Amino acid sequence: MNDEWLDNLLDGKPTPITYRQLVTIECNIDQTSLTTRMKSEILNRINDLSQLEAEEIITIINNNRYEKDTQKQWLKMFRDGVFEGRDF
Repeated sequence: MNDEWLDNLLDGKPTPITYRQLVTIECNIDQTSLTTRMKSEILNRINDLSQLEAEEIITIINNNRYEKDTQKQWLKMFRDGVFEGRDF
């Protein structure tokens, strides 16, 4: 039986970023509230990221995305506690 594929999978090296992850990061990073420096650092090392690092960055991008729909903006602000302690 040829188990070489398993040995290659478990060689201890991180799996490189996938094309889908790369495109997701590149297409969505500018619609976030991340600083210009953070964006630049991410994009400068994007080809060296592992899949796990890319997933962490995608999560950060999704959590810091500008919402265009005002109702969704308000709901996000409400969930983030912006209105706590205020009487309306």
